[in-house]
Amino acid sequence: MYKNLNATVLGVSGRQSELIELAMTYGFRGLDIDIVDLVKRTQRSEFEKAARYLLSAKMLVSGFETPIDLDSDDETFEKTIALLPATIEIAGKVNARAGFLRLPAATDRLPFHEYFDVLRKRVERIAEIFAANKVMLGLYFSTAIENRENRQFKFIQDVEGFLAFFNACANQSVGLVVDSFNWVVGGGTFEQLATIPGNRVAVLRLADAEVLPSVADASLKMRQLAGTSGVIDNVRIVSVLSKNGFDGPITAFGHSSNFGGMTRDSIVAKSQDSLDNVLAGAGLPTFTRRPDMIVESTSPLVLEDIGLEA
Repeated sequence: MYKNLNATVLGVSGRQSELIELAMTYGFRGLDIDIVDLVKRTQRSEFEKAARYLLSAKMLVSGFETPIDLDSDDETFEKTIALLPATIEIAGKVNARAGFLRLPAATDRLPFHEYFDVLRKRVERIAEIFAANKVMLGLYFSTAIENRENRQFKFIQDVEGFLAFFNACANQSVGLVVDSFNWVVGGGTFEQLATIPGNRVAVLRLADAEVLPSVADASLKMRQLAGTSGVIDNVRIVSVLSKNGFDGPITAFGHSSNFGGMTRDSIVAKSQDSLDNVLAGAGLPTFTRRPDMIVESTSPLVLEDIGLEA
């Protein structure tokens, strides 16, 4: 497994070059990118110029949020999916591992069983586009109340429904985003986790909570960095997936509200420590990197050293 940075979820913002430098400074081998921004950059100039920092820094592009809403009406969905091939082509060019796509937690459109079939067909269509560009489609679900408020029909809010949907998808480019907070809150067991092939896991997102909520009470703001309280056994989750052959990105996924008043560097450093502690606890190799270590190093690990401008 390798440490991956998702700056957005942590509330860290900056130019593409700044985020890459932060990731490199604190020992992350990969990062999640804003694919919509990259597409816009490509449209304004050319791909090589738009992606020059990513390509030159040799960072692993672990993933991106897929710009499509599965719960949209038919007309909107058709317009959006028509634009998707050009977007995923660019993702393929930067060797992105996966695009992440959230399954709705609730909807006003149809009852569960009817809606299940509608969304399965939509996901299969999207997966064909991903497969053509050798990018995985990583599905995820949410237990958070913010993602289901004021909706009539319940949809995917727990692990049982999540795995049922995944198993109903025939396209082998469809994978899973395993999120430790949603997994535990959503009633997932270690036995269920052990059934997931490592090569079908798009990314592992780790979080903790002060107390373990029920699905009815879960909120995005409850998400803390792994190891904050130990309520969620992230070490065991990592160990199970490692035994299954998962060797992909592992991402700190605490909510940005937990980092008020902290600098970007402090947030990223704290996230690195969280991941390092979990990996070490699982008996997996890891390496903590600090800015002072980079000054002493002869390795090309900062943007200036590899000929990039910050």
